[in-house]
Amino acid sequence: AAAPKNAQGQKILARALTQKDLDAVVKGVLKRCDAKDGVADGIVNAWESCDFKPEMVQKEIGAKKVALLKAIFGGAKNSRGEALYAGFPFDTALTEESWRGWWLGTDTSVPVQTFNNTLTIPLLTHYFMQPYSTTRDALKFDFDRDTPKTYQTGALNDAISTDLSTFRKNGGRLIIITGVSDPVFSAMDQRDWFRQMQADTPKAQDFSRMFMVPGMNHCGGGNAFNDFDPLTALENWHNQDRAPDYLVAQGKAFPNKQMPLCAWPKVATYTGGIPGKLNSFTCR
Repeated sequence: AAAPKNAQGQKILARALTQKDLDAVVKGVLKRCDAKDGVADGIVNAWESCDFKPEMVQKEIGAKKVALLKAIFGGAKNSRGEALYAGFPFDTALTEESWRGWWLGTDTSVPVQTFNNTLTIPLLTHYFMQPYSTTRDALKFDFDRDTPKTYQTGALNDAISTDLSTFRKNGGRLIIITGVSDPVFSAMDQRDWFRQMQADTPKAQDFSRMFMVPGMNHCGGGNAFNDFDPLTALENWHNQDRAPDYLVAQGKAFPNKQMPLCAWPKVATYTGGIPGKLNSFTCR
C-alpha cells in the first residue's frame, strides 16, 4: 500500500521508502536507543533493549509507511498471525545500500527488483518448494499454502539442531558473528537459536561464543565497527584454550576509533574516558 505507482499503474517497491524516510527512522532509533550503552556515539550496543517503534517517527514518514515498517520488521506471519520467521531489530544501517538492496531494491523502473527477489525466488521455487512452483512472482507467494511445501528440503538443509554435544566432545570451538542490521538473516533468530543451543547442549559455554555487531549489514558493511579478527580468536581458543570475551573492532564508519565486540549476552558499555577508545568500554 505504501509503494507509489508509475505511469503504467504499477506499484514500484523501490519507492515505498525514500532515503528521507529511512534517515528519519535511523535518527529515531539513535534518539531512542543510542545512549542505552552509556554514551551517544552512533552505535546501539544495547540493541536488545532498544524499544524504538515506527510510530515514534510517524509525523515524518506517515501512517502507511509506519505500517510497512511494522510488517517488515515484525517478520513473516501466516493468515492466523503465527510467526513463520523471527522479526528484525531496528538498527542504524537501514540507510545503507545493502539494506535497501535486499528489502526494497534500487531500480525504480520495475515493480520489484530486490536481492531477495532475484536470488531467493529462483531457489525457493525451483528447489526449496516441493513440488516445484511455476511462479517466480514473490508477491504471489502464499504464506499459508506455500510455506509447508518447503518443509521437506528444510529438513535436509536447515542447520537448526540445538544439540552440539558431539561437536563439543570432538574438541570443536564455535564463534558466530552476526550483524544486527543484517537484512537477510535476523539477528533475533540467530540469538534465539544460540540461546536454545546453550540450554540444550551441556557445557556450551566451554566451546561457543556469539558476537553481535551493531550497525553491520549482511557479512560486513554498514554503520559499524565491522573490522575485526574472529579467525585468530578461534585459533587461539582451539590451540591455546584462550576463550575470547571480546573482539577488538574498528571500522571505516568510525575512523581512528575502536570498540570491543562483547560475547553475547554482554554489552559494550561506556565506563568513562574518551569515547572511541577501547579501554573506555567494558563488557557487562
